[in-house]
This record gives sequence, C-alpha cells and structure tokens, in this order.
Amino acid sequence: MTATIGDVARRAGVSTATVSRVLAGLGGARPDTRERVLDAARALDYRPSAVARSLKLRTTKTLGLIITDIENPFFPQLVRAVEDVAREHGFVLLLCNAADDPDREASYLDLLVDRRVDGVVIAVSGLGVRHREWLAEPPLPVVLVNTTAPGLPHPSIASDNVDGGRQAAAHLLDLGHRRIGVLTAGARHAAAPERVAGVRQAVAERGLDPASVPIVVGEPDVRGGEAALGQLLADAPEMTGVVAYNDLMAIGAMRAIRACGCTVPGDISVVGFDDVAIAAYTDPPLTTIAQAIAELGRWAVERLVERLAEAGAGVDGHGPAGRAAGGHASAGTVLPVRLIARGSSGPPREAGTRPG
Repeated sequence: MTATIGDVARRAGVSTATVSRVLAGLGGARPDTRERVLDAARALDYRPSAVARSLKLRTTKTLGLIITDIENPFFPQLVRAVEDVAREHGFVLLLCNAADDPDREASYLDLLVDRRVDGVVIAVSGLGVRHREWLAEPPLPVVLVNTTAPGLPHPSIASDNVDGGRQAAAHLLDLGHRRIGVLTAGARHAAAPERVAGVRQAVAERGLDPASVPIVVGEPDVRGGEAALGQLLADAPEMTGVVAYNDLMAIGAMRAIRACGCTVPGDISVVGFDDVAIAAYTDPPLTTIAQAIAELGRWAVERLVERLAEAGAGVDGHGPAGRAAGGHASAGTVLPVRLIARGSSGPPREAGTRPG
C-alpha cells in the first residue's frame, strides 16, 4: 500500500503541514524535526504527489510547445533544442504537433491551458485568426518562434528570411546564373513572401528585372517540391537555377529534375532553406541557407523563463502560473542566416544544351 503524507506525519510525530514544508525544502522546521521527517519518508518510501505539489505551489514545471509539422525535419531539430534548454531550467515539455492544420494548432492553445502548463512556445509557420484572438489576451506567458504577431505583447524570434532569400539568389547569380526560378509555399506560411522578396532583391541588385523571376507556389514538402518544379519547367524551360522555400521542396525539386532526364547541378542548380540534418546527405548534397536552430530554441526558452519570473510563476515555485507578464508590444528578434554551399549548385550550363 502506498504511503501517504499522513503516514509520514504519524511516524515522525509531526503535523502534515510540517511534513509538507520539509519535503518542499521550505524553512521553519528545527533540524531534529527535519531529520525525523526525512527519516520517516525514507522508511516508508514516500513519494510526494506531483499533482498535489503543483496545485499547492501553482506551477507544474511544464512548458507547452506547439509546432507546425513533426514530419518536417526542421521541427524535430527545434523540439530537441527547446527540450534541452527547458531541462536545464528544470522544466519538462508537452509537445503538440499540429500536422500543418491551423485549426488543430489553435485548439492546442486551449488544451495546454487545461493541462496547466506554465507557459507556451508557439513555433508555427503562420498565425491564423484564432491564434491572434487567443494571443490578444493569453491566460499564460507565450513566446513565438519562426513567426511574429505584430502589435501583441509577446517576445518573438525568427530567422532573417529576406536576407536568406537574398543570399540564396546571390549565390546562383555569382555562379553565373541569370534565369532563376523560385518554388515557394502558400501565403499561410509567413516566411514565404519574405524569402521571395529576398530573391527579388538580389536580382535587382544585379541590374536584372525582379518581375521576370518565375514563381510557383506548392506544398512545402517533397511532393510539393516535385510538382512545383514540373510547373516551373513548363513555365520557364530555360531556367538554370532554383531557390526553394525549404529543404524538403528543394529535395523534391532535385527528384523532379532527375526524373525529366536532367542533372543537378549540371543542368539546373538547386538551393534550399533551413539546413536540416539530411541536407548534407542528399545526392548531391544540398546547397542551402542555414538557420541557427539551436539558438532559436535556446532564446525561446530563456525568454519564456524570464516571463515566468516576471509573472512570479514556475521559476521560484511561487505565484500564479496563469498570469502573463508584461503588457507592451514586443519587438521581434531576428537571427542571421548563412549560406552552406554544397554539390547541388554550380555554374550554369551553356544555352541550349539541356537534354530532351
């Protein structure tokens, strides 16, 4: 039979309140009383109830994390980064995978509140109407990753998507490409128009017409990249370089290029975005724009822990966990990105030499 706090109190000859204070590490008990309580707890193999403790201290030492799609390798790497730093601060992580469904993402916000998490990291590709309504008056501290909520009082961090698009296109232009196409994601993905804007900026800097850059919208996964590349080839058959929204679309594009009898980078060069772990192991290895994923995760958790401390929740074990800290709009933090040049990009082929 499992021992209770009352059993410990009777064995030690003290009140249950004294047992609770001693086991919580709070002061007030005499040294001999403290030793009797600890001896009794060890003898009875007593384990305090985590639920009861969380109700008393009003913190569960749990953080929620909502991500867009666990199948995209970018997000598991981000999850690992967030979890590692959360553990450093004594928190455990409750993960919610939205499976690229905006309604599912929004429903998880209420679920995490019901589960009494102390704070939430929202790492999604874009915020819908339901997100913004909930975030306008959140019941607990929130930090945003990979997206922003202008005008709302939440710290946010994202990579420099405009500069990433610019670096990707500049790399191809420096190699000699002048016919560059873009595979991008739908408008729901906040980074998509920013990366396209970066490509156009690089093209304009070379004295070329940014409006001449062909753009195809597709799903941000391998199949979406394959389909979008096929459409891009139909729209711009003389294209020699491709900038993809992310590494998955880039991998799909390389598959489609090979399927039509062309080579990468001999006929068409491809540049991705994210630098997920598999990017270095594709055939050929993928040239891509690297995000500082570990730094994104660390920044998010450390800002959330700071907000919990401001609200008096979760960090020192006292105060209401449900009150969000701060009331002013928070400027977003932007992390720099860098080009990783690998085998999928090279000088353009000579005009008219494409097979088929």
